[in-house]
Amino acid sequence: MKKLPGITILNDGKIKFGNKEVSRVMIENDDLFEKGYQTLTQNMPSKPLDKIQVLKNYSKNKLLKNIEDSESIALNLTLKKDAKGKWFGNILLASTSYKENRHQGKLNMMNFTKRKKVYFLFNANNLGLNEMKGVDYLISPGSENDVENVGTNINTLSTVNLHQKNFQFDDRRTNFNNDRLLSVNYIYNFKTDWKLKFVTIFNGTENRNYISSYYKFNFDGLSFINNEDKTWKQNNRNIVGKLELSKDFKNNSNVQFYNKISSLNEKNNNIFIFNQQLNNQIGKNELFANENRLTYTKKIDSSKAWVTVARYIFQNRPYHFTEENNVFSSILNIPEAQKISQSIDSRMNFGGVKISYLKKYSEEHFLELQLGDEFRKDKLHSNLQALNADSQTIYFDRSGFVNHTDYLLNTVFGQLKYGKKSKRWNYGFTVLNQMIYSDLNNNKETGFYVSPSANISYQSIKAGNFSINAGRKFSTISINDVYTNYIYQGNRNFRQNHTEFTVLPDYNAGLSYTIGEKMSQYLDFNINFIRSEDYLSNHMIVNPNYTFNQTILVKNNSNLSSNLELRKYLKFVKSRLSILGSYLFSDYENSVNNQPLIKTQFTNWKTGFEMKSGWTRFINYELGYEWTFNKIYSPVNSNSYMDQKGFFNLYLTMGTQFKIESFVEYYKFGNTGQKTTQFWDVKANYILKKYNMNVFIQGNNLLNSDSIRRYSISNISESLYTQRLIPRHLVLGVNKNF
Repeated sequence: MKKLPGITILNDGKIKFGNKEVSRVMIENDDLFEKGYQTLTQNMPSKPLDKIQVLKNYSKNKLLKNIEDSESIALNLTLKKDAKGKWFGNILLASTSYKENRHQGKLNMMNFTKRKKVYFLFNANNLGLNEMKGVDYLISPGSENDVENVGTNINTLSTVNLHQKNFQFDDRRTNFNNDRLLSVNYIYNFKTDWKLKFVTIFNGTENRNYISSYYKFNFDGLSFINNEDKTWKQNNRNIVGKLELSKDFKNNSNVQFYNKISSLNEKNNNIFIFNQQLNNQIGKNELFANENRLTYTKKIDSSKAWVTVARYIFQNRPYHFTEENNVFSSILNIPEAQKISQSIDSRMNFGGVKISYLKKYSEEHFLELQLGDEFRKDKLHSNLQALNADSQTIYFDRSGFVNHTDYLLNTVFGQLKYGKKSKRWNYGFTVLNQMIYSDLNNNKETGFYVSPSANISYQSIKAGNFSINAGRKFSTISINDVYTNYIYQGNRNFRQNHTEFTVLPDYNAGLSYTIGEKMSQYLDFNINFIRSEDYLSNHMIVNPNYTFNQTILVKNNSNLSSNLELRKYLKFVKSRLSILGSYLFSDYENSVNNQPLIKTQFTNWKTGFEMKSGWTRFINYELGYEWTFNKIYSPVNSNSYMDQKGFFNLYLTMGTQFKIESFVEYYKFGNTGQKTTQFWDVKANYILKKYNMNVFIQGNNLLNSDSIRRYSISNISESLYTQRLIPRHLVLGVNKNF
């Protein structure tokens, strides 16, 4: 796919066609993987493939094709005739030396016919590879904003997070892991126009993360430094099963039902050293979720259709954890208080129904009407205890650390969406009307809200394409923003809320402009502005031994962001040069230690370049460099720093059988006094055509960088984080296609 014009493969395996991300990758017009298609595209052998079709304006529901106003892009893989109905796939085995004891095993098996499609995957590794990327979409509730879905802001319940992962690098740098993944995908098309789709996964992961931090606080006469060493260890077991049934009727209608059951079991065993004092944290949490959806579509004629959808979701997530520290000895002035034990029970029920009417007046002229109701009820109960060194309860007034919160939201809504396109001009608008009823611990409120938005665009080969959009929207706050007493978040941090139920309004406006062809000469620029009338901020009560975070409601926050990309193909070096830039400005207000609100401004400016060769010779390259300038300003503290990163990739093709790939990365974070970090990875791959297999040797982190440091600032503090890296290792492997 990388060789196809207009196709870009992102680092996580997602695919872009032009500027848009591909939403589906199908096989012979059947969608096995939905949003997790990287499982297929990263593992399926290419030999059985005949063609790759790009489907623009793709509609998942074939009855809505040419009626629904869709801008989605999908890919359809077609197979060679001699590959249909046969089992094929690959097996991969890789290992380091006995001393390092790192390994990977992977088995892909698949069989595709017109009626039946089967895909089987088993993967196990402790090389730092994240095996969940292709199946993550099965864990969380689907939130696609289309006519076949209701409920777009539903996430997996999460009250506290007892594990910290790295978000700066690929997992292969910092993910000390031991993972196993088993997945089975199955589709059967019955002769009676019924379709059965079944997906199941079993995933067991062990993840360890090692971080040291230096935290310096300085505000209003209070100054202190904390040094911490943290070992985060988590064991997860995920089991997910999804069953989908659909039926096409002869009267141009269809019905679809799916049921998904998810089970998560998570255990944490963390070791914290706070200013040379040992603190252990042991915790567990579970998640059970059940999701059901029923959709009925009726195509009236070639230009009109009705869609009705009903959905129900249940989630239950209990937590329990114990942490050894002396926080409560300071809070309660009781020296015997040496441990904290906390239990949390959170539950959610969601039900929604929506009816949509779609009308296509012409190829470029459409109308969409929606009417629906969404009901959500959350319960959050928490209980906290202080214990002595022998785990015996210490009695104190716990009323400020116990929560019993019931939160109900019911939203009746109607939406009008209209669009019209001509040869050069496109315009459209949306009006969403909402009647929101809330009940927070028997405090009831009702309000009516109108959210309009509009867009207009112009397309011209000579002048380029520009688009302007503007809108106003209202969003509600979650159960985690309304509980009123403290919940211990772990790691010496407590959180509560000083907010009642509220609806948060904001304005947004944006402009984008593109001109040229991506493969030769191209300019892409966009700028977006968001103004929040009310937003959630925090008031911090900071002590050298602990922090109380209180959510508060603050008025007027602005965010401005822009991006620039300029591409030019340089004939004299047969390479494509890209100039990249971005700008982010944000202002916000918060409060510390009962002092007045502090107004803070943050700016982030990036500039850089990338070059990529287009040679057909045995050697090709990619290189790039980026500078990021960060600045924070407030009346109490101002600071700035610069981050840098670069890369240089070299690809050597020595005949049709032997390839060498070299990857160099360079990082420098924070102020100029911070050390630099370099990575060098090399992979050599030899293809044995006779045996339909390839043998490879891969060297990771050959420069043996042992840690990475990251510097960050706020209006009251500065922090330096040091994270341990997976050491240098060589992997020898074989990949056999069959």
